[in-house]
Formats: sequence, C-alpha cells, structure tokens
Amino acid sequence: MSAPAPLRRLERKVGIENLWLYVLAVLCRGDSYPYELSRAIESHFGLRPGRVLPYVVLSRLESEGFVESYRRGRRRYYRVTERGRELLRQGVEYLRSLSGRLAEVANL
Repeated sequence: MSAPAPLRRLERKVGIENLWLYVLAVLCRGDSYPYELSRAIESHFGLRPGRVLPYVVLSRLESEGFVESYRRGRRRYYRVTERGRELLRQGVEYLRSLSGRLAEVANL
C-alpha cells in the first residue's frame, strides 16, 4: 500500500529538498567523493539523490564554508568542516524540537 500523498510530500521535502542534512551526516563519518556519497545516502537513508544534485549541494556547501574539497588522484573528495558539523547539529536539533512540539500539541 502506498503512503498517503501528504506523507509522500513530507518525505520529499525533508529528503531531497534538504539533501544538505544527509550530505553532512555522511561526511561526518569520513571524507567521500560525490558518487560514493550518493550511494551512502541511499544505503543509510533510502534516498536516491540522482547524479547531479549531490554536486550542486556540495558546491553550495563548499562556497559557504561547511565542507572543503581536495584532490586525490582523479577524484575530488569532500570533508566536513567544524562549521559544517555545527550546522548539522543545529539542523538535527531543529528537527528534534519540531518533532517534540508536534507530538506535544497533538498529545501523541
């Protein structure tokens, strides 16, 4: 049975549209290159970010100082910076807080 439409929209919004959360979480485990990163995101979170989107997200995160890149052979690897770790911590805390408030208001 398929999930209801509102739940599918929520999954999309929290998933692909906020891919930076997943990228930073995987990079906290260790340096990675985009293809490997995409596979890890799919493995850990069940999201398929596609081929191009991880590059776009990594580029934006790097320009804002949340990740940094370096070359190893022909591949460009990325690692999370301390700013990136703090951003992820804040993002996770926001989601925890929101989840708690929703449950509290609804008496769940």
